[in-house]
Amino acid sequence: MAKRVCLYGILTGVCIVLGYLEHFISFDFIAPGIKLGLANSVVLLLITKKDIKGAFLTNTVRILMSAVLFSSPSVLIYSLPAGIVSTVVMAVMGRCRNFSVIGFSIMGAAVHNIIQLLCAFLMLGKGVLFYSPFLLLAALISGSLIGILVKILSGKVRF
Repeated sequence: MAKRVCLYGILTGVCIVLGYLEHFISFDFIAPGIKLGLANSVVLLLITKKDIKGAFLTNTVRILMSAVLFSSPSVLIYSLPAGIVSTVVMAVMGRCRNFSVIGFSIMGAAVHNIIQLLCAFLMLGKGVLFYSPFLLLAALISGSLIGILVKILSGKVRF
């Protein structure tokens, strides 16, 4: 048990560092706030290793800590529901043999963006729906790249 707690702490730290580094990579020319999702690679690795509990714990703590360290607690209105729902979707798809890690990475990115868009819609109104095509395109690209990265790493990483 203690080894697992240490592992989740280390992986959460890795997620936080990756999330911080993403602040220096801007995709604002596509739409404001788009990120590659590097921290999600750790969550996907946990899902591919069938550690669903670890994926949820790591992702939730990462989202909470990142909001406190790098932004404001109001960001949680968007990021926490999106992180939880996208992790559920990726975990369910990860249990099915019909989907590759690239497929459930793309779906996780798309669901994450859709949930954030839904939260923004509820908070700000229908004007934010203008971003949906850009966010879905970004999900396709970032989900593919992160999925490929995790596919490469999953054979080399052991927890």
